[in-house]
Amino acid sequence: MSNSACAWQPGKKPAATKEPASINQRFSTGELPVEADRYRLVWGRFCPWATQSAIAIDLLKLPISKGAIYPYRRETLDTDWVFGPDDSVIDPVLKIARVSQAYQKAIPDFAGRSTVPALVDIQTGAVVNNDANVLLNELTQAWGDTSLNQPDEAAFDARLLAQVNQAPGAILDTTSQADYDTKAKAFFDTLAALNARLIEHPYIFGEQLTQADIRLFVTLVRFDLVYSQQNKLNYRRLVDYPQLWAYAKRLYQIPAFHDNTDFDAILAHFYQVSDAPVTDFDRVTPYTDRQAAWQD
Repeated sequence: MSNSACAWQPGKKPAATKEPASINQRFSTGELPVEADRYRLVWGRFCPWATQSAIAIDLLKLPISKGAIYPYRRETLDTDWVFGPDDSVIDPVLKIARVSQAYQKAIPDFAGRSTVPALVDIQTGAVVNNDANVLLNELTQAWGDTSLNQPDEAAFDARLLAQVNQAPGAILDTTSQADYDTKAKAFFDTLAALNARLIEHPYIFGEQLTQADIRLFVTLVRFDLVYSQQNKLNYRRLVDYPQLWAYAKRLYQIPAFHDNTDFDAILAHFYQVSDAPVTDFDRVTPYTDRQAAWQD
């Protein structure tokens, strides 16, 4: 869970030992009815895992609403996501101030760490799924429009998940120089292979945009901004892979990708972390024109 959901400060040790919960009800099994306007995605604009589902909902025009959380941790609250700087700010649909309130509707004795993405049943107010990988599959396969899927895509997506999406988080658990070198090399080798794959086609699976493109995009957006610095994945930059860079910018022009990409929220979350006053270099955000390069 910790490497497939946004649960605590990136690059920092968790401030508490509370564990996140795993909630995994599915549409494909009949546990959840496919019903318009019944569900709300609670997500973070900064979170790569949650952003995948947000993009899919917009691409497929699914009748699922979205509610974005506050990009910062509150200075006095490090185990929960919230919707604003204080509890007067509530989600307008769910009528909650803290994401844990939706978890408590699903697990009455819940005392863990709330994570996003969290798909919430509006009728009950309870989280019904918080597994980012499963949720993306469910949204793109169980709601009628399966255009984002290819028959042979599952195995590729599994490799992409392990070798690209999870790599920045996994490298933070490095225990030796050799371990770091191995993980970093695998990450950059994968980017090189993807760059070569895109020479002849606009998308990962040729002419058709698929789930794989969503998965890859959210990591590429955060690569130069965050991972190259905080995760020491700076052997090369995204712009050093011409096909990948052109591909990422091409996706960014699509409204579902553009509208769910918030550079300010990404920088605020990954660098400032909390809404406490910035008093040291560690928490300043890099000086950068966040969007200009992506709009070329």
